[in-house]
Amino acid sequence: MRLLFTDDSFVLLTQPYKGIPFMLDGQMELVEPANDYLMYLALERGKTRSPKTWRNHGEALYDYFSWLEANNLDWALVPCVGQVRSSVSNLAAYRNWSITLTNPSTGLRAIKPSTVNQRLTCLMGFYKWAHKQALIGSVPWDASPTFVAGNNQGFMRHAHAAKTTDGDDLRLKVFREPPKLLSLDQSKLLIEACTTRTLRLMTVLMLQTGLRNEECRTFPTKYVFDPTGLDIRKRIRIDLGPSDMRLKNSKPRTVFISWHVMRELFDYLRFGEGASRAKAGRATGNSGIEPVFLNRNGHPFNEKGLNNAYRLLWADKKPRLAFRVTPHMLRHTFATFELFHQSQRMAMGQALAWVRDRLGHSSVQTTSIYLHCIDLMENSELNAYQEELDLLGRGHG
Repeated sequence: MRLLFTDDSFVLLTQPYKGIPFMLDGQMELVEPANDYLMYLALERGKTRSPKTWRNHGEALYDYFSWLEANNLDWALVPCVGQVRSSVSNLAAYRNWSITLTNPSTGLRAIKPSTVNQRLTCLMGFYKWAHKQALIGSVPWDASPTFVAGNNQGFMRHAHAAKTTDGDDLRLKVFREPPKLLSLDQSKLLIEACTTRTLRLMTVLMLQTGLRNEECRTFPTKYVFDPTGLDIRKRIRIDLGPSDMRLKNSKPRTVFISWHVMRELFDYLRFGEGASRAKAGRATGNSGIEPVFLNRNGHPFNEKGLNNAYRLLWADKKPRLAFRVTPHMLRHTFATFELFHQSQRMAMGQALAWVRDRLGHSSVQTTSIYLHCIDLMENSELNAYQEELDLLGRGHG
C-alpha cells in the first residue's frame, strides 16, 4: 500500500490541484472508492479546502486500508442494522488494534486515544459518504443524539448553551489534557539554542503572535517594512490575509508584533541571513519567492521542516535543549500569557474574545482552554512574561 499526492501536473477544468492524496494497493492498483472520497474532499466539499486537511484524511485512510489489506478484510463488510454482532465490525476492530499498539522502547501506548479518535473521525466521514453513495447499506456504528447540558453561569454562559450532538459508540472516551506550553525560562533557552538566525526569528515571531507552523512558514515579505519613525513602545499591527499566506480555513485575522521584531525582520531580509538565502534560491531558479523564511537552499520550508529543526535541538545525540519543543507549543505559550496579560486590562470575557481573534479561533469556547493553563502557572512568571517578551525579539547580531 502506498500513499501518494498529486503535483501541479494534475489539472481538472484548466485548474491545477496539488497535494490531493491518493492510494495504491499492494498490486499498484488504485484503491477505490477511498480515492473517490479523497477527490470529493479536495474538489467538491467546500469545508475541506486545506491541503493539510486532505493530508490528514489521506493518512487516516491509508493507515486503515493498509490494516485491512494486511488482514485480508473488506472495508464494505458492515454488520446489518439490528444484527447481533457476534463479530466486531472492521472499523471497531481497527480501533481496538490501534489502542493496543505499544512503543517497544518504553512499553507505553504508541498512539494516544485522542489520535485514534482523530483518525476514526476521518474514517467515519468516509463511511458516511459511502452510505450516501449507496455503496454500503449502513454505517458500522450505532449513532444516537446526545443532549449536552449547558453551563449558564458566569461570563461564558453564551458559549455553553445546551445543545444536541451526534453520539456514537465507536470513538473512545478521552479526557482533554491542558495544552503543552513553555515557561518563560524555557522560551529564553529555546531562543538561545536556535542554531540559525532564521530559526530564532521564526521562534520569536510565533511566540509574539501565536502563528501556526504553516502560517509562519508562509509569512510573506510584503508584511515586512522599515519601522523607523514609529513609536518603539507600541506594537505594530499586521493584517493577515489568505491571499498572501496560508491561513487555516482561509480566515483573515490581525496580529501584533513589537517594533524590535519588525526592525530585525527588515534587516534580516535586506542584509542578513534572509537576503543570502533568497539569493541562493534565485540562483537555483526560484523566482518570485514570497515567504520571509527560507531554508539553507533558498527554498520555502516543507511541511515537516520546522518540526525537524526543533527536533534537532532536543532529540539530537548532543541535545541543546533538555525539553521537547514543537511549533504548536509556541502558539499555546503565546495564547496563555496573552490571555493573562489582557485579563489584567479588561474583563475576562473580553480578554478571551481578544485572544480568540488573535489566534483565529471560530469560538471563544476553544480559547477558554487556556484558562486552565493560567491556573497552572506562577503569578510572578505570568507578570514577567509580557515585560520580557519584547526582549525575546531583540537580535544578538
